[in-house]
Amino acid sequence: MTTPSFEPLRTTDATTTVTGLCTADDSGLVATPYPAPRLSWSLTSDRPGVLHHAYEIQVSADRSFADAVSSGEIESDVVVDHLWPAAPLRSREVRHWRVRVRTDLGWTGWSEPARVEAALLDDTDWTARPVHLLTDPGRSSPGPVPLLRREFELPAEPVSARLYVTALGVHRTAINGRPVADDLLEPGWTSYSNRLLYATYDVTGLLTPGQNALSAAVGDGWYRGHLTWHKNRNVYGDTSALLAQLEVTLADGSTVTVVTDDQWRGGYGDLRAADLYDGCERDLRQEPHGWRLPGFDDHGWEQAATLPLPAGLTQRSHPPVRVVQVIRPEQHTLPGGTIAVDAGENITGWLRLRAGGPPGSTVTVRHAEVLDGDGRLLTSILRGARATDQYTLAGDTAELEPEFTFHGFRYAEIEASPGVTIEQVEVAVVASDLHRIGEFHCSDTRVNQLYANVVRSQRGNFLAVPTDCPQRDERLGWTGDIMAFAPTACATFDSRSFLDSWLTDLAIEQRPDGAVPLVIPDVDLGELPTDLPFAGSAAGWGDAATVVPAALFDAYGHRNLLARHYAAMRAWVEFTVAHLDEDGTWTANAQLGDWLDPSAPPEDPARATTDSAYVATAFVAHSARLLADTARELGHADGAERYAALHRRTAEAAWRKWGHHARTTQTGCALALQFGIAPDAERAAVGDALAALVRANGGRIATGFLGTPFVLPALTTTGHTAEAYQLLLNTECPGWLYQVARGATTMWERWDAIRPDGTIDTEKAGTMLSFNHYAYGAVATWLYQSVAGLRPTAPGYRTLEIAPRPGGTLTSARASIATPYGTASVAWSISGTALTVDVTLPPGTTGRFSAPEAWCCTSEVGRLGSGDHHLLLHSGS
Repeated sequence: MTTPSFEPLRTTDATTTVTGLCTADDSGLVATPYPAPRLSWSLTSDRPGVLHHAYEIQVSADRSFADAVSSGEIESDVVVDHLWPAAPLRSREVRHWRVRVRTDLGWTGWSEPARVEAALLDDTDWTARPVHLLTDPGRSSPGPVPLLRREFELPAEPVSARLYVTALGVHRTAINGRPVADDLLEPGWTSYSNRLLYATYDVTGLLTPGQNALSAAVGDGWYRGHLTWHKNRNVYGDTSALLAQLEVTLADGSTVTVVTDDQWRGGYGDLRAADLYDGCERDLRQEPHGWRLPGFDDHGWEQAATLPLPAGLTQRSHPPVRVVQVIRPEQHTLPGGTIAVDAGENITGWLRLRAGGPPGSTVTVRHAEVLDGDGRLLTSILRGARATDQYTLAGDTAELEPEFTFHGFRYAEIEASPGVTIEQVEVAVVASDLHRIGEFHCSDTRVNQLYANVVRSQRGNFLAVPTDCPQRDERLGWTGDIMAFAPTACATFDSRSFLDSWLTDLAIEQRPDGAVPLVIPDVDLGELPTDLPFAGSAAGWGDAATVVPAALFDAYGHRNLLARHYAAMRAWVEFTVAHLDEDGTWTANAQLGDWLDPSAPPEDPARATTDSAYVATAFVAHSARLLADTARELGHADGAERYAALHRRTAEAAWRKWGHHARTTQTGCALALQFGIAPDAERAAVGDALAALVRANGGRIATGFLGTPFVLPALTTTGHTAEAYQLLLNTECPGWLYQVARGATTMWERWDAIRPDGTIDTEKAGTMLSFNHYAYGAVATWLYQSVAGLRPTAPGYRTLEIAPRPGGTLTSARASIATPYGTASVAWSISGTALTVDVTLPPGTTGRFSAPEAWCCTSEVGRLGSGDHHLLLHSGS
C-alpha cells in the first residue's frame, strides 16, 4: 500500500542538504542481511546553527518514487538508526530510499536516492551445499590446502550476477582467474556452530558468454587450524569446505544458477600447508597452472562430496579483512647471507617478495616483534607459533606471498638457497578495514608517538575479532582487553558494526547462568592456575557484556543496538548478583583482578596491589549502573529502578568494606571515583588521595588492565589535572612515555616489557610478553576528551562538551572525530597569557564550552551551535 507524502511547510531550508545515506550494514557488500534496514544520514550546510527537528523517508521500487511508501513526518532530532517505513525486504529484493529533513528553517530538498538490496534471508534460498574433498578430513596437522573448481556455460551476455559465498575454514574465490574481491581470511571467525557469515559479491564484470570457471582455495583458518597455546586443532570441524551459490541473469532474461554440489572437482596445489600460527608453506613446482581458468583438465582430480547446510547462515555486516597499507622496509644483509628486514613499526601482516632461483631452491621468512641481544629475531615469546613462511621455487622469478595466515612482527629474516635472488621486499599490513574516524595531535612529539602506537595496536588487533595480540599462539578475543579499550576503539575507528558482530557471538556463547567466557568466540583455555574456585567468568572480563554496548551507544547513538544486546547485559549482571555474599560484595571466587598491575610478580600477573574482591565488587556496581541507564533508554522502567538500586547497594557495600583500602592504590581510587563507589561527600578526599599517590610514586603509573582506563579521568574530574599530566608525561618505568622512549611503535602487554637497560626479561615474565596489546591504549580516550576537550554528552555526539584541559608542557592540541552527524573538532594553543580555542560542530549538533581552570573567556560563551567558533581566553593569574 502506498502512503502519500504530506505537503511540506511553505518555509524551506535551501542552505542544508541531506547526505551520507546508509544502513546499519557496514560491510561494503552489494546486499544487506537486514530485511528491515535501520536508516541513517547526515546533514551538510555552511549555515551555522542548523538543527534537525523532523524527517520523512520514502521507499520505492525504483528511482522515480512514483509509488513511494512514506514514513510521514516523524519528529526527531537524531540522524541515526531510524525505522524502515515499508514492508520488509524479501530475499534478493531491491528498493530505493530517500529522505528529507525539517530543520530550524524548514524542509530541505529530497536527498539523492540510496539503493538497498536484500541478501539471502532464509535457509530455503540456498540450493548450494558445502563441498569438500574426501581425502581432506581428519588431518592432525596442517596439510595441503584443497582446491575446488567448477566450469559452467553462459549462453548469453550476463547483465547481473551475484555470488553468495562462505566456507568452513577460510577461502579465496575467483571467477575466470580473477578474485571476486580483495577480502582476506573470509568469512572471519564467529561462533561457527551457531553463526556462519557469508558475503554477497556483484561479479557481473567477471563473467563472459561461453565457458566460465568458478574456483576456490579453502584453508584451515580458525575453523580447523591451531587455536590457543594448547594448539588444539579441528575445534569446529575436521574438514574445510566451500559453500557458493552464483545466480546470473542474462541479457535475454533467462537465469543460470551455479551451486556447490557433487559436480565440483578438487585437488591440491602449491599450498602445502597454511596455519594462522605457524605460517604458510608453498611449493611453486606443484601449482596446477590454469586451474582457475576455463579449459583446465581436471579429470584427474577427485569428485567433491557435499555436507549439510550449516546453521546460522547470515551475511557479514561489518568490513572485511584487507591489506590496508604497504610499507617498503629497511633491509640489510647479515653475515652468512640472511637478509634482515625492519618494517619500521610493529604491524600485523606479512612480507611480499619477488624472488628468482633454480627449481627446488627455497626461501624462508621468519618473523618477530623484537630482536635479542645479538640483533637476531627473538622468537621464544612466540611460544608455539612458528610464524614462518616457506617457499620452494619452480625456476622462474615469482611473486611470493603467504596465504591463510598472518604474523605480528616488526622484524623479519629472509634465508634463501644458493643462487636465489631477492629482487623486492614489501610489507603488507593486514586488518579489518575499518574507517578511521579519530585524529589527535599535540605539541609534544612523544605524546603523538604514543597516540600513533594506540592506533597501530587497534589496527593490528582488530582482525576479524578484537584480539589480545597478533603474534604468539593466542590471538583470542579476550573480553577484558576490549572492555578496557572499547571507548577508545569507538573514537579512533568506526568500530560499530565490527564490535556489534562480536557482541552477537558473546550473547551466543554466554552461559545459561549469564557467565561470559573469558574469550569470544569461546574456545577451551584449560584450567586456570588458581587454588580458588572459578565462577566461570571474571569481573572486568565479563563486564564487556555491558561496557562494550554502552560504549557503542555513546559513540554512535544506535538505540537498536542497545535493544539487541540488552538481554546479554542483563544476564551478566544477574550472574554477578547471584555470586554476591550476604554483605553485598563479591569475594568467594577467583578473579583475574587488576591484571598486570606493574607491582604484581612477573610470574603471577593477577596478584595486584588492589584487592581483587574490591575490584570485582566495584565492577558489579559499574555494570549495574550501565544496565540501569540502558533500561531507562529502552523504556524499561522496572529494570531501570532495579539496577539503579543494585548500583547503590553494591557501591555502599564496597565502600563499607574497602573504603580505606581503596584510598591506598591508584586503581582503588580511580574505580571509587569513576564507578560511583565513593560517597559524594568523600569524592574530593579520594581525588586528593589519588593525586597524592601519583606524586608519591614520582608520576609513575601503578594500574593494570582494569584500572588504567579510569585513572586519568578520575584525576581530571576531581580537579587534579596537574597530576594527570604528570602520569601521562612520565618517562620512567612504568609509564606510557617510558614505552615510547624505549622505541615502542605499538602498545605493550607489560609496562616493563623492555627493561631500562634495554634487555627483555624473558626469565621472569616468561613467554607472556606481547609488544602489541591495546589495553593500555585506553589512554587515548583521555587525549580526545580532556587534553583536546572533545567529549560527547548525548549518544552519537548529538550534544558535546568542549572542555580542553591544558597542562604539563603542552602548548597546543587538536582532535577531530567523524561523528554520525559529521566531523566535530577542537584545537587549542597557548601563546603567552592567551589561550585560543577553535571549535567546529557539524549540522544538527550543539555544544557547551567549559573553560579550563585559571582561564577566562574574553566574551560570554553560551550554547554553541553547529558551525565554526573562535574563542579567546586569557590567564586568570
